[in-house]
Amino acid sequence: MIESPFDTAQTNTVIMYLEPFLNTYYKTYQNVITLSDMPMGPISEMVKAISPPKLSPFQSFSPFSAPFVGRNMGSGCVYALLRYPVSKIGYSNKNTNIHMSAEDIPSVFSYLRKHHYVIETDMTKMLLLSDIPIGGVSETRMSGNRRMICAFTYSPPIIVA
Repeated sequence: MIESPFDTAQTNTVIMYLEPFLNTYYKTYQNVITLSDMPMGPISEMVKAISPPKLSPFQSFSPFSAPFVGRNMGSGCVYALLRYPVSKIGYSNKNTNIHMSAEDIPSVFSYLRKHHYVIETDMTKMLLLSDIPIGGVSETRMSGNRRMICAFTYSPPIIVA
């Protein structure tokens, strides 16, 4: 199988979204912060790849969907930003305080800045102003209308000995 140079396990530029998610335990919809890819750096400890359920029984994948290879292997995985490190909690929809939401955006921005991430304001502005929809309803996952929050990159300090 030919591997695309664009399909990597981690990427340095990540798009952050606010995305509807069906919590099947509470039978309610939540808007959670999701990421386009598994990010580099310390925030990756709070990201979990999940396969969310359909928002509606009428949803199906488009015949024009991208193949399920590369970053989002097989099932329309969503990289959800969790409130706590994944290694310290058991992931469960029963925990109402597990996902980051719109109210957490200022805290997420503070975390990013404190941990050597750069919020790419120029790139975010360019993407928001372009005619290319960044977000919206995906053809490769069972989410709803996701909205772009920002783009960010990991920029660790260079330590010179």
